[in-house]
Amino acid sequence: PGTGFAPGGDQSIAEGLTREPSAAWSMALEIPALDEYLDIVGVPQSPEGWDVSWLGDQAGYLYGSAFPTMAGNTVVSAHVWGANNLPGPFHDRSQLSYSDQIYIHANGSTYVYSVTSTQLLEPTSLSAFQHSELDRLTLITCEGFDEASGEYRYRRAVSAVLVEIR
Repeated sequence: PGTGFAPGGDQSIAEGLTREPSAAWSMALEIPALDEYLDIVGVPQSPEGWDVSWLGDQAGYLYGSAFPTMAGNTVVSAHVWGANNLPGPFHDRSQLSYSDQIYIHANGSTYVYSVTSTQLLEPTSLSAFQHSELDRLTLITCEGFDEASGEYRYRRAVSAVLVEIR
């Protein structure tokens, strides 16, 4: 499905699908509390939304939100469950808590964000995309797979604010 992969399912369609980050804005997301380091790639927006099925083990900056490291609310997504039928890079996202740090590495600098909240949202909620005058980072992924419907019941949104540039 376009929103994520079902635990235990056959996701062979995603084998070999990748999109390379542009050399002009090569960035990485690091989450020390979860021992994660992921490339950030751009995910274009279409009238139907964002197709993140091809992300694999990468994080995707969702076009339409603020560009990473710029003022505004940057929304980054990754899979909770991967096409390889293993936990995805954002599988443990709900374990992040207040003041945990998240880094974006870009252009020779490290942008340090501090977690301010984590919440469950309805799949149709757009609150994760709320505008901000500050440099904010929102990590979003699926949560709560429903076997009966074959859909995820919620989205996990982790919000963080820029506290330092190194």
